[in-house]
Amino acid sequence: MNTFLHLVLRSILAISIGTASFVVYVLSFDIGFPLTLVCSIVTGFFTFLLVKGIQSSMWLNKKGITRKEYRYISKNLKEAKEKIKRLQKQQLKVRSLGAFKQILEINRLSRRIFQLVNKEPKRYYSAERFFYYHLDSVVELTEKYTFLASQPGKSQETFLSLQQTRSTLDELIDSLEKDLEVVLADDMDHLKLELNFANQHLSHKKDLK
Repeated sequence: MNTFLHLVLRSILAISIGTASFVVYVLSFDIGFPLTLVCSIVTGFFTFLLVKGIQSSMWLNKKGITRKEYRYISKNLKEAKEKIKRLQKQQLKVRSLGAFKQILEINRLSRRIFQLVNKEPKRYYSAERFFYYHLDSVVELTEKYTFLASQPGKSQETFLSLQQTRSTLDELIDSLEKDLEVVLADDMDHLKLELNFANQHLSHKKDLK
């Protein structure tokens, strides 16, 4: 929401109106240069905040969410970002090629879901299972796996636990794939509608020939 272009626009408007207000204050009020300068700076500052509020409201309306919803989603995205960082760290700790591929796929799916929701916050409601359950599970299990796998002199029980953990990770990869499908469901429906419309249009053109 707070893009660089928005920041530039706010800054330009704030400086322009602040400068214009300085001229108006000098011509209209005999309050001395220091106070006039302070008043113009305050005017520019409030202009900056006002434009920021307008930009924020327009962006939220465009995304179809309220300010309260955006704060809630942003909080959860911030927590998810930290968890994904923890996942990425585990990537460097595994020695098994099979486990490396597993964690790589988990990272790929998790980042993709996060990026989609970060770009379109309204998608959060389609990805709640990911944020509430699956992300926590994959983080905990990958950390458990890399910890156990790094221990020397593994017992039979440790080997069994590692195998069970990798099996569970496979199941969680399937769950993440389904989460991604749900997040993209509206896009797929829209694509099908567009394809149907295009096919109908082409069929109609053929019938006219």
